[in-house]
Amino acid sequence: MALNFFPVTSPAEKRQILVRRMHHRMSLEELTSITSKDRILLYLSDFRGMDDRYELPAEITQRLIAVGTGVQRKHLSQYLSDLIQDSLIVERKAHIHGMKQRMNGYYLCSNGYSRADVLRKRVEDVVVPIKMDGHSKDLRVADIDDATSVHLTLSDIIREAVLEKKLEMSSLETIETRKREAIEVKELDSDIYKRALMTAWHDGRVTATERFLVEELRKHLKIPEEQHRKLEVEIVRKLALDRMEFRRIYRMVLEVALSDKMISGPEEAILEGLRRVMRISRREHEELVREVEFAICGPPSGCENEKDLLKEALKLAREENEF
Repeated sequence: MALNFFPVTSPAEKRQILVRRMHHRMSLEELTSITSKDRILLYLSDFRGMDDRYELPAEITQRLIAVGTGVQRKHLSQYLSDLIQDSLIVERKAHIHGMKQRMNGYYLCSNGYSRADVLRKRVEDVVVPIKMDGHSKDLRVADIDDATSVHLTLSDIIREAVLEKKLEMSSLETIETRKREAIEVKELDSDIYKRALMTAWHDGRVTATERFLVEELRKHLKIPEEQHRKLEVEIVRKLALDRMEFRRIYRMVLEVALSDKMISGPEEAILEGLRRVMRISRREHEELVREVEFAICGPPSGCENEKDLLKEALKLAREENEF
């Protein structure tokens, strides 16, 4: 239990040690008690000059803000909304480095930087106990980065304190590795969930059973509802575009097949295989056939109508003779 590295020779020194130990506990508590919103502000304070950038770094998207701050993704959206409303951060849709599609990025405005700078100065001066080689050593938070062989941000240190409830040098040295692993796991989970959603939507609709299974998978993988909605919108939009393209291609093939005003046996087999691959229903097929026939041959001939009129005339003639 004794943590003294030097002999205590007086009651005053004992009191000083007790005061330091109490200060250590309070200091660590000071780190762990920093609110989630303040942790977000401190994290984003490392990213400056974002207003004028065409492409934003991936680190300021919701997914990586959650990883970098240790704030749960399901709560992050609300915290960001509150900070936007308080005029502390800016939300902007832009090209994101390494991403194919535009996404929302978040960065501090002038008020946000002012508040983050005050927080930073307060946190940097906190003295915390760090376990090193089985012993405890006191360090200012601002000096922890220099004491490690890796680069640590203020947010890294706070995140470690919040998640682990302690600071150990051996653990601090592996922060970057663990962050990368967390990102890779999140990306893998997202890919798995996206594939499941695509399977459920492949025929253009989702049954009650498919919806239940997808929801259970979402909960298991801890996919936030907001991410689910974005993925579903993306998939449905892509399916709609694919479907329009499939109809266009299928119609072009029908035009070729009906160029001689009839569909032969081999052509029927080819069209049937194409119809199934492109998920064109039989009803859609018939509608497209009528469209193409109209475009190639014009409106249907009036022969049938003429035959009906002839029958009606003969009927009237017979009825007239009977009188």
